[in-house]
Amino acid sequence: MSPLLGEARAIAAAFLEARGQAPLAAMVRAGGGDDFAEVGIALAALRGQRREIERLRTALAAYAEPDFWEASTPEAALAYYDHGGIARDALAGRDLTSRD
Repeated sequence: MSPLLGEARAIAAAFLEARGQAPLAAMVRAGGGDDFAEVGIALAALRGQRREIERLRTALAAYAEPDFWEASTPEAALAYYDHGGIARDALAGRDLTSRD
């Protein structure tokens, strides 16, 4: 089982419980009901969050790399040309692996 599926089940079960559907919530917590819309919706939301977090981590990793900032001349440093482009692309949801 993927960690995201476990989290999706927990979210779906909490939702079902809050809606007064305790037996269905128990079924989802026990690993059943993966075909329920509530589980699918929670899983899709979690996958979207994971993609966004990965984009932001990639941007932070680029900025954290000393070579990004340091060079023998300022014009040789990647930061000289970036002007925040990596951050803007990450925040806009653009794919950072295919930057030109």
